[in-house]
Amino acid sequence: MLTQKSEIIQVLNSLSKEELVRIIAQVAEQDEAFKNGLLVKYDKGDHSRQIQLTKKLIGSIVKKYVGREGFIPYRETNGFATEMLTLIEDNNDAQDDLLALEIVMVVMAEGVAAFQYADDSDGDIGMLVEEALERTHEMASSLNPEDVSTRERFFNRLLAMSKSEIFQDWEEYQITLLHICTEFADVEKCRAQLRAAIEHQMALNVNNKYRQYADEALLKILFELIQSHGNREDTERFVQKHLPFSFFREWAIERSMESRDYRLAIELAEAGEQQDRQLPGLISKWKAARYEAYKKLSLKQEQMLLAKELLLDGDYDYYLELESLFEGNKEELYRDILAELKEANNWSAQGVYLNLISDKNDLEEMMTYVRDNPSVIEEYAHRLSASYREEVERIYINHISNEASSSSNRKEYQQVCAMLKRYKEIAGQASQTEIILQLETDYNRRPAFLDELEKIK
Repeated sequence: MLTQKSEIIQVLNSLSKEELVRIIAQVAEQDEAFKNGLLVKYDKGDHSRQIQLTKKLIGSIVKKYVGREGFIPYRETNGFATEMLTLIEDNNDAQDDLLALEIVMVVMAEGVAAFQYADDSDGDIGMLVEEALERTHEMASSLNPEDVSTRERFFNRLLAMSKSEIFQDWEEYQITLLHICTEFADVEKCRAQLRAAIEHQMALNVNNKYRQYADEALLKILFELIQSHGNREDTERFVQKHLPFSFFREWAIERSMESRDYRLAIELAEAGEQQDRQLPGLISKWKAARYEAYKKLSLKQEQMLLAKELLLDGDYDYYLELESLFEGNKEELYRDILAELKEANNWSAQGVYLNLISDKNDLEEMMTYVRDNPSVIEEYAHRLSASYREEVERIYINHISNEASSSSNRKEYQQVCAMLKRYKEIAGQASQTEIILQLETDYNRRPAFLDELEKIK
């Protein structure tokens, strides 16, 4: 490949300027993307022409990949995104900040539009848009602070872009653009415009419960502005007004804990539990916050009750908390908790139950669990075999037999054989050989299975 490249270079070096121009012109006429790429890179026209040429190049790239159906298939998406990304990378050394921004905006807009006409299963289009946003942020943060005119024009372009209809179903990108605008919040006029734009966007989201995540992200930007350019009273007033959003409730609880106002932290957490009673994840967060406040106040009885709630909700760490608080017989506590976990009969309680019996090395309870759930025998066989050898081997054999009966291809046969290898570590060679012989008899019409069994003898 290197030799071929060297030969081409040698040939081109031997040609006259006129011949080179003719060759390049001929290739350009045959390849629209190549022609537009040349024009973008070497045409030194004004801003308007440069942007127009970039749009034409993007159009030729899209045309190159979409095919007759007007859609970029999975196997072509990476190539498309890579070529589009090159437009951003080639633009990194641009001397004109506003032109550089405009070109990145054009690429970003097409990237967002491409979600509608490309298979983005591997996330290549998303990567392209995120790269454009990252480059935009880099440019915004690197502008000369003293060049107020350029900064204001840069800000206005970003703000206008954030209002584009292309972000109608892609609020996360719109929000990222608005966050980039905070780079200019030191300018009072820009700060006021940004705040107005965010408040307008939130007004459009009123009565739409599906926009709550977007609203919270927008409020966090406003909060950042208030923290940086407002006073303490403004900050606290804003937080109180927006406590229904988890970010602000969490912030308020953290500040209450830092100021040692633990009673207020408890009130905030309890209100959160009431508000978010349909959201288990948030309820657990507020309960955990309330627990920490109880701990600071040395309210041990309240701690005990709440630690048990959190434990039964699936947070195993609270068992150690319970043990440290419990002043009676620890074995009695263990048995009571086991009974409650089994009675709860849900997946989160079961996870705590399994962690608990494992940490306590409760072989009797483990064996009981395996009897009820024989498919988990492999997980417990090593620990149980010394005390329950015959029963463990019997359950293990039945499990292997069940897996063998439901296997129908070589990959599944290999999995059964891997299981047999692990069984050998528990029961020994003789017992493994006996099972293999039985399987060979039972499945003598499955040559692939027999082949795999032969390999582990």
